[in-house]
Amino acid sequence: MKAMKKKDRKIGELPNYLVPYFWDVRFSELSIKDSSYFIINRLLEHGDEKAIRFLFKNYSRMEMVHVIKNSRSISKRSRHFWKIIFDIENEPCIQKQYPSPFGDY
Repeated sequence: MKAMKKKDRKIGELPNYLVPYFWDVRFSELSIKDSSYFIINRLLEHGDEKAIRFLFKNYSRMEMVHVIKNSRSISKRSRHFWKIIFDIENEPCIQKQYPSPFGDY
């Protein structure tokens, strides 16, 4: 499969380097706009530095904070990290409902 150049990518499509983070869905059906909650959620939990740069470039602080506060699939460890980054330390967040492979952190 030939790699798409940035200019060849359609507006609203995700860059190919994010494919590994969406192993359980049809990547081609994800939309930056329509799948925003799912994309933000997955990349906040599993994303590397490049994926996080993508988040900050494409989504607002408000959108990301909303996901941090409401997602049930972000681990306690990740949630604490992002609460510090976004300075939402004192605001309540929904706790993850199942164990993380890293324990209860």
